[in-house]
Amino acid sequence: MRHRVAGRSLGRDTNHRKMLRRNLITDLFRHEHIKTTEAKAKAIRGQAEKFITLARNRGDAERLVELAEDQEEQELRQLLTDGQAARLLSLSEAKETEQMEDLALAIAAHAQRLVARDITDRAVVNKLFHVIAPRYVSRPGGYTRITRLGARRGDAAQMVMLSLVEED
Repeated sequence: MRHRVAGRSLGRDTNHRKMLRRNLITDLFRHEHIKTTEAKAKAIRGQAEKFITLARNRGDAERLVELAEDQEEQELRQLLTDGQAARLLSLSEAKETEQMEDLALAIAAHAQRLVARDITDRAVVNKLFHVIAPRYVSRPGGYTRITRLGARRGDAAQMVMLSLVEED
């Protein structure tokens, strides 16, 4: 019985499954859409959306500095941890601009390192933080779409197109 077992095994051992997910997510961000089976698409969708959310919230140091300077405490606490938000706000109140910018850059660099643990292609990480994430600043979630394509000819597996939603 699979009581309290999270995730999908996809019929692979742990290391193979981790690398499969990393490769699929990397290709999704590189090409902005991939054709895969429904089970694989559902398995990576959540992690891909978490990466986009992390890049959207913490990836732009300039935006974090602007929010701190404008004393947007509630919004900062939604985007960052309570400690990070409190530190940015206290530096802003003390008019420590240089230290505030350094902290915002450190927060952004940490977010990139968290994503780079799973996406090993540096160009794709940069694309995620500088091209993809800024598209979704005003969107609260739901960055991916699964479109069914039909059954695969060889084994009748349900094929889907997993793509990033185009922001208007």
